[in-house]
Amino acid sequence: MKQNLAALGLAVILLMGCATGLTTRLSEAKAEGPRVIALDAPRTPWVVEIERRLREAGFQVLRRPSIRTVKEQTSTERTEIFREASTRYVLTIDGRAPLDFMNRCIGGGFKFDYLSVDVVDTVTNETLVNVSGSGYSEGCAPASGTIFRDITDAVASLWQK
Repeated sequence: MKQNLAALGLAVILLMGCATGLTTRLSEAKAEGPRVIALDAPRTPWVVEIERRLREAGFQVLRRPSIRTVKEQTSTERTEIFREASTRYVLTIDGRAPLDFMNRCIGGGFKFDYLSVDVVDTVTNETLVNVSGSGYSEGCAPASGTIFRDITDAVASLWQK
């Protein structure tokens, strides 16, 4: 009996450490046009993992949300300068996962203190979906989570009919 309780306790602890994404759909709008998305994110190994998975799901992933500066004369006294979006949809990523040897997983995964991802429509300036979570990502056996798959699935679902 004590062995069963110990095994159950260990299983609960391991499952609690898994990073799964809480997906919140903030708009019923569907994404239109080609499957192109730009990243607004730090260049970290875990962002590269998200980018790789999006490419495998059929997305063209642009590294920057804007690369062109536009200067527009709005009146005789006013000129506006702004960055023009290079695509309609931007994936904004914010998170923290220590990259040092002591905090990395042997299988190549990451232990997230937090991770939050938004898909923003630059035409309507609206967040379409948010995925957030913390804990261990894929590749952190035996406590592997599903956070990267959850992000990819949430983004892909915006284009599905």
